[in-house]
Amino acid sequence: MYVCLCHGVTDRAIRQAARDGVSSFEELQQRTGVSTCCGACREYAEDTWQEALSSDATARVTASAQLWHPAV
Repeated sequence: MYVCLCHGVTDRAIRQAARDGVSSFEELQQRTGVSTCCGACREYAEDTWQEALSSDATARVTASAQLWHPAV
């Protein structure tokens, strides 16, 4: 789904940026152009990015835990 119509940025692109290690919203803006024109998408773009960061962190913790406590 398009998040930023001005620059054609999708939720997939935002999630990929989070997986790639983009560590600030400003860095996300530089990388994708999201919310650098009219700004109407900023709140949704930030929410999408934060959600992706949280999901990615949860996945890493789960994977790490499985390395230490493998299922028998």
